[in-house]
Amino acid sequence: MNFNEYKNVIESAPETSGFEYKLAVAWLHPEWLPLAVVSLNNSTDTIIKVPDMAVNRYGKSVPVTAIAGNAFKGNTTVKDIILGSNIERIGAGAFAGCTALERITIPKKVSMIPLGAFDGCTSLADIYYEGTPEEWEKIEKYTEKREVEFGNLVPGSPVMEIVEERLIRLHGNEALSLADIHFNCKAV
Repeated sequence: MNFNEYKNVIESAPETSGFEYKLAVAWLHPEWLPLAVVSLNNSTDTIIKVPDMAVNRYGKSVPVTAIAGNAFKGNTTVKDIILGSNIERIGAGAFAGCTALERITIPKKVSMIPLGAFDGCTSLADIYYEGTPEEWEKIEKYTEKREVEFGNLVPGSPVMEIVEERLIRLHGNEALSLADIHFNCKAV
């Protein structure tokens, strides 16, 4: 689905209520600290819209800046996830097992997508990214790792001889490679 069509879905979707939150960081004055989404509390909504701001337990409106690890894990009903523009961090396994997930918006503040964040998201077809292709490439996306096997010490040097170098594909974020990525998708 192109972004102009999807923009109508984003704008008409109400913010999802019933999230469980925790502090996104630990520091003094917790009443002013940003929040992280921890879970959906068994919501069966097919469209999840994470708010930019939420009221904390102190009654203060604070930004929602993170999706905790395993927050949406195993949700098989959600088809669309619209992340608020304040989201900076996505936890490991955050969307793992969301087999019905077809579309997600990702703000350009996100700097890393950890291993397993999209594990098992077999239906993911479209990623709507707020930034440019260059900014997308700068995001640390854990899909593979490089391994080097060293052999004997090279005589007369502190360097070991490289015997083998290989690139290993890690399971858990294949969906990022298979989905269509739409750039400059700001829903305002």
